[in-house]
Amino acid sequence: MLPKTYLPVITLVLLLVNCFVIYEFDQDSSRWARLISTAVFFLILIWQRTYNLKILIAFCFLLVSDLLLFYYENSLANTGTFLMRISAYLLFVFTVVPELRNLKSSPFQKLVFFGVFILNLAMLFLLVDMVPAKFGYPFLNVLFYAYGITMITLVIAAISYSNRYSNKTSFYYTAATLCLVFSDITSFIAYYLEFYEFYFPDRIFYILGIAGLVKFTTFARSHAAVAELESL
Repeated sequence: MLPKTYLPVITLVLLLVNCFVIYEFDQDSSRWARLISTAVFFLILIWQRTYNLKILIAFCFLLVSDLLLFYYENSLANTGTFLMRISAYLLFVFTVVPELRNLKSSPFQKLVFFGVFILNLAMLFLLVDMVPAKFGYPFLNVLFYAYGITMITLVIAAISYSNRYSNKTSFYYTAATLCLVFSDITSFIAYYLEFYEFYFPDRIFYILGIAGLVKFTTFARSHAAVAELESL
């Protein structure tokens, strides 16, 4: 097990290095910085030996996704990137699903979750419509919708998990997964809408997200659950 100070120190260093690379160098250099950052957290995850198989495989998918980013302008690599991230996010959801199976919620809470899903789905349709035609290729829209629905599912799972347990374990899981979602949204704005300054929050959210997931694996999952959600 690594000393407790290692993870925040390494996270801070990677944040500074990535921001510097994005500011000073080209996109390929930025993609190298992202890949190396993911690899560093993957090695920390293995070294800690606190992971479960789903988390480990999800990190493998993230690594493959970062490798494919070097060929993101190619439609096949682009498709592969989407599929790898969708798979990783689904595994993050499945990691906590066993702890949510007996979750009880009121009709009002179910209505709120349904409303959140519909609202986010509507925003997803708007974002897909904003993708410039030059980036288009067959099935791109389908992949965007699948990816977006996976992200929405991840958010709902994270919020449910947080409300059920309300402890450090659920905090790190929720914060980490929300950071990954914010990273994807800002990445979309940076790449497809060509607001390049959004690469900075994209990378910051991404590093905080995977660092949070590494931290999440260090907590024992023997916490007691409340049977019913009390807040949203």
